[in-house]
Amino acid sequence: MNTYFTSDTHYGHRNICRGTTEWENKDNGQRVRDFHTLEEHNDALVKSINALVKENDELWHLGDWSFGGHQNIKVFRDRLNCKNINLVFGNHDQHIEPLNSVYRELFNSVQYYKELSFKIPSTQSGKYGKTHLILSHFAMRVWNKSHHGSIMLYGHSHGTLDEFTMNTTNPTWIGDQYFIKNYRTMDVGVDTNNLYPYHLDEIVEKMRGRDLAMEVDHHNKNTN
Repeated sequence: MNTYFTSDTHYGHRNICRGTTEWENKDNGQRVRDFHTLEEHNDALVKSINALVKENDELWHLGDWSFGGHQNIKVFRDRLNCKNINLVFGNHDQHIEPLNSVYRELFNSVQYYKELSFKIPSTQSGKYGKTHLILSHFAMRVWNKSHHGSIMLYGHSHGTLDEFTMNTTNPTWIGDQYFIKNYRTMDVGVDTNNLYPYHLDEIVEKMRGRDLAMEVDHHNKNTN
């Protein structure tokens, strides 16, 4: 079984589609997706996910599942081949969130926050063995075990959160400390990967060059 991660699919969201949006400044590529019709947008999402995530794989979705009415929750779910989909709530998942929502049954699990651990083959450098992941719809600056090499995955920002952007060349001043953007954190939203999910191994590989111990507060590798 392979494990994949994605977020912010926004299935059925007319305003995120260039051809149907009513938003101003729709030429801003960070706000809309380049499709003429909503059907094209939805079909592309389904095609991209099904191309990678097979029936018996596992998919973790970090929120903002669908738009356009609560019926699209099931419509989108039924179009995906994967049987094992877990949802971390996003701020637009209000129809799924209530405890008595029938839509919860469409997912293996639903939660606001999740921690996972995986055994990853160690490299020659010895940096990887057991990998600890934190899953949240929203990005965090510090998270559980961040000072011990854990990885924080998030969505919500659609690839626009500069402080956590993977390929940025502009480091940021925070207080009196200077940080090269080398955090073990990653936006896994579909806008960062041409609508495709990320495989666990792909995420781990991207993190190999990041700092094992992210010391941005009073915690360091010698503290719990």
